Amino acid sequence: MTDNGPLPTPYSPEWVRLPEPYVDTVALHLEAIGVAVIDHWNDPMDPRDATVIVREPDGGRLRFVWDEESGWRYGPMDSDGWTALEATRYLPGGLLPSPQEAAATVRGVLAGTCTGTADRPRYRSFHDYRDGFDARLAAYSAARVG
Repeated sequence: MTDNGPLPTPYSPEWVRLPEPYVDTVALHLEAIGVAVIDHWNDPMDPRDATVIVREPDGGRLRFVWDEESGWRYGPMDSDGWTALEATRYLPGGLLPSPQEAAATVRGVLAGTCTGTADRPRYRSFHDYRDGFDARLAAYSAARVG
């Protein structure tokens, strides 16, 4: 896919991978500001989401999750790698903050200056296939290639 090409059909392999370049770029910005990214991956469906695991200053791990309905959230990980739902906090910045803004917010969480909210925002539905959101995600793919 190019920035001039048509958007992929919903649920095609290309469509489910649209968030990858955005989250890859967020992970790169985190590393650039000194945040230890342990791992990150895409989870393709309903809603599309992605996970970034970072190391806390005390050596613990935090799971940051982005999804196409609510933006970024985070929570501490237990020994099995799960996050208790009651510990989940939704972060400011809207649905698709720039990678720089997302990285700055994560740094704020790690520093204790950003705590987020327990209230889940809902900016859109994952059923809103042609609302312009896929074009915003596709721009990160085009930027990575170009």
